[in-house]
Amino acid sequence: MTKNEIKTIQSLKQARNRHELGLFAVEGTKLIEELLTSSFIVESIFATEAWIEKNAQFATTLRYENVSGKQMEQMSGMVTPPGILAIARIPRYDIIPEDAKNNIIIALDGINDPGNLGTIIRTADWFGIKNIVCSHDTADCWQQKTIQSAMGSIFRTKIIDCELISFLSKVKSLNIPIFGALMQGKNIFSKETPQNGIIVIGSESHGIKQETLPFITDPIHIPHINGSKTESLNAAVAAAIIMAEFSRKNIS
Repeated sequence: MTKNEIKTIQSLKQARNRHELGLFAVEGTKLIEELLTSSFIVESIFATEAWIEKNAQFATTLRYENVSGKQMEQMSGMVTPPGILAIARIPRYDIIPEDAKNNIIIALDGINDPGNLGTIIRTADWFGIKNIVCSHDTADCWQQKTIQSAMGSIFRTKIIDCELISFLSKVKSLNIPIFGALMQGKNIFSKETPQNGIIVIGSESHGIKQETLPFITDPIHIPHINGSKTESLNAAVAAAIIMAEFSRKNIS
């Protein structure tokens, strides 16, 4: 393996380079198993001798390049490299406002914590929600922490970076409901929920941005119970509660 190849893989730790090259890295046996059963295009796989010895049966099913432990450490984005790393193509998905006529779509407005983003992706997959649109200032989903947090769900969910205001404007013009998770609004536990529309989740620290608020048609909130003084919920936790409630009310 050449120094230039290692340098290219190292560069994928930066979002700008990932999107410029259209590539991202996946590490760990379980995640790479999930990757290989998806529709993602895998460019290459690298494995150390220690990993190959420990995973001999799986290794026989792969086309990989054997690398040294030192080379893996240089390429890895993890504190303790698991010994196997794959390079895959970033998929390009299309989504149109009309998609929300028959489906629930999650819209993320400035979620900047990669762990929260990964958890939201994983939760959406659990509840069968397959489309997530992200504002440009939402964390990049192809970074290592998000991929690890999302587990294999990131390979089963369409995640689209978009101009969120423009997208919501078009959705609203079609009279499709746009739900916004806010501190005030209709109690999510008592509100009737449709099987279609957009659920907007804002950042944990700032909530839904001021410029996004005019496009919210249905403000919803998760009420405090028994006088709780907690100021806010973690964004991923709030998203999970809302998705669970939508799913519960729409189970046939």
